[in-house]
Amino acid sequence: MTGVARSFSDMTLREFIDVVASSEPAPGGGSASAVAGAIGAALAAMVAGLTPDSSLTPDTAEKMHHVRSRGRELAAALLEAADADTAAFNAVMAAYRMPKSTDEEKAARRAAIQAAMRGAVDAPRSTCVLAREGLELAAFAAEHGNPNAASDAGVGAMLLDAAMGGAGLNIRINLGSIKDPEFADEMRTFANEVEQSRTAVCSAAMAAACAKIEGQ
Repeated sequence: MTGVARSFSDMTLREFIDVVASSEPAPGGGSASAVAGAIGAALAAMVAGLTPDSSLTPDTAEKMHHVRSRGRELAAALLEAADADTAAFNAVMAAYRMPKSTDEEKAARRAAIQAAMRGAVDAPRSTCVLAREGLELAAFAAEHGNPNAASDAGVGAMLLDAAMGGAGLNIRINLGSIKDPEFADEMRTFANEVEQSRTAVCSAAMAAACAKIEGQ
């Protein structure tokens, strides 16, 4: 990774913030979005863990157990997505640095750039998919979880919403360099769908969280 010798998940929070704030171009918004999503998924898992089974119906309790376990899995996966996003950026930079003195070198460089740009789109797309699942979990936790942790569920939902929005922006900016129109259209449609779905789910989660807070 650019300027980074180890996985972000192995860093302290201060170390990660410092490397984001450095003059290196990566990690940037894509990796930061994934980390935000990881924290959001972790909060959903926390709220589920703070919700006693006795306060829920058996079916809801089972679903809450899923929120707890899956939320932890998604948090770990989103941390990996942060690494993947920076690795994808570095691959793009490496492709642009390839020699271009001969026609053969130019052709190889163009092909490498396109392959790397696809990777730079796939990385935030994966973040979107993971964060969207996490947002659904946070919304469930906000609606059915411990009322005393309603604000935590709401914050988790907002962070996951931000993760999806940020990853969507990274998809869009990288599509400008994609030469395959079908792939670009497919990913642009995906980004549009993400934008629509995240707003609706996050709004529902926030409404549930606020209703619990105001009802106390």
